[in-house]
Amino acid sequence: MGSGVGVLAATLAVVGVCLAGPVSTAFAGAAWAPRTPRAALVLWQAICLGAGLSMVGSLLLFAIGDQGGNLPEAIGSVLHHLWLGRPFTGMTWWQVTSAVLAVALAAHLLGILLLFLLHAIRRRRSHRALVDLLSSPGVSAVERQDRLGDIRILDHPIAVAYSLPGRHHRVVLSVGLVDLLTPAELGVVLAHERAHLRARHDLLILPFQAWAAALGVFAGVRRANAAVAELAEMLADDCAARRGTAGTLAGALTRVTLAGGPCPGTDGSADRRSDGRSRSGMATATTTTVTHRVRRLLAPAPLPQAATVGVYTLATLLIVIPTAVLISGWA
Repeated sequence: MGSGVGVLAATLAVVGVCLAGPVSTAFAGAAWAPRTPRAALVLWQAICLGAGLSMVGSLLLFAIGDQGGNLPEAIGSVLHHLWLGRPFTGMTWWQVTSAVLAVALAAHLLGILLLFLLHAIRRRRSHRALVDLLSSPGVSAVERQDRLGDIRILDHPIAVAYSLPGRHHRVVLSVGLVDLLTPAELGVVLAHERAHLRARHDLLILPFQAWAAALGVFAGVRRANAAVAELAEMLADDCAARRGTAGTLAGALTRVTLAGGPCPGTDGSADRRSDGRSRSGMATATTTTVTHRVRRLLAPAPLPQAATVGVYTLATLLIVIPTAVLISGWA
């Protein structure tokens, strides 16, 4: 292997570890992210993909970097040797080891993602059946506000609201929530949950849950999962505020929190489960998370347009640069 290829491989390895570790840790605590949650979520996706591409790409470079001038040529050469029955021609033992590790890491990441997706589908289906069994269709004030037929009312005194995504989606409210909120506040609650359903935030969060399970050794990866879930809640808040008023939504969040809705966890982070249910959506957020959300609703301070463009540009570079290194050539 040439020295240039070795340097590129080592650089990609360092970039991948940094993105999954200190970069993710730092970004999870970035104060500017809630100001523009959509751009922040795009950057989180780029960090996730960039880390995976860099890690797998570095192992591939170590393994087959001397088989061609770029990744397609090198893979073609390896496949040609495989066709001839000599798959490891010209490869040292450590190159073979790197190739095996690259395939294993890629299979691990994709396999965990697929398992999480299948698990989410099964849980969502069983949860939807249970909700339909134990609940009744939306009635009275709720029914007058929304006639899409997907609202289910649970006979429970604690204020709860969440959505079950999918083809046969549901918006689940508790009697406690319906009795607690005004019609206007119920309207923004529904708008918030419908925003999750329209944007399929469950699919946005799912890769980060899988990433945390696959690379949980990195603290930054675990923090990314919580940060992305909280940003998704804020993004849904923004959509709901546009359909009602920010003050009404802030009032609904505050009223539910003061009513003593369940508060899972103590770290103040939002968490949407793999089946799409929200443990910290409209009615089950921790006090710290609700405080952040209410403050940004009442005193919005979006990033300047130039800064937002810079975030999107950075996200693009995190994907393009590792890909270009592998595809364009290293000879």
